[in-house]
Amino acid sequence: MEQKKASHFSHWKESHAGLWQFLLFMLMSGITTLVDLGTFALFNFWLLKPYSATPFFWGPFRYGVESGGLTAFGAFAASFAVSQTFNFFLQRKTTFQANNNALISAIFYVIMVVGVYFLQLFLPTLLRAPLAALIGATFADLAMKLINMSVSMLIQFPLNKYVIMRKR
Repeated sequence: MEQKKASHFSHWKESHAGLWQFLLFMLMSGITTLVDLGTFALFNFWLLKPYSATPFFWGPFRYGVESGGLTAFGAFAASFAVSQTFNFFLQRKTTFQANNNALISAIFYVIMVVGVYFLQLFLPTLLRAPLAALIGATFADLAMKLINMSVSMLIQFPLNKYVIMRKR
């Protein structure tokens, strides 16, 4: 009976390969999300907390005190860098079972991640203050993190699948 279930599941995976890959991507992204949220919490609520009253302005990145200041910028930046490094290795082998050139794959991944990184650093400058006014600073930080992760997933899945992490 157990072998029949396994055989049925294997058949389903083969006949729905794209859907299965997307579901696996979502599951692995969930693991990456835990790494991201844990790292974010570590930086935002502990390591960088003393800098929340220090505004941070650099180019388009406008993190005034109402946007969480240097604490928010640093926490968003650090957690994204850590989680995306973890995500590259996890998704490459688990989800996409890529066997293309790892170095070229990593270079393209870094280019994609840097683009997403700057987008995610910019979005809080537009959305965090209105969210904080609506739901409070702590929930705004968490909501902003979830918004950023959703944007990242919508960009990363197709680029990873069709460009970066391919099978030869």
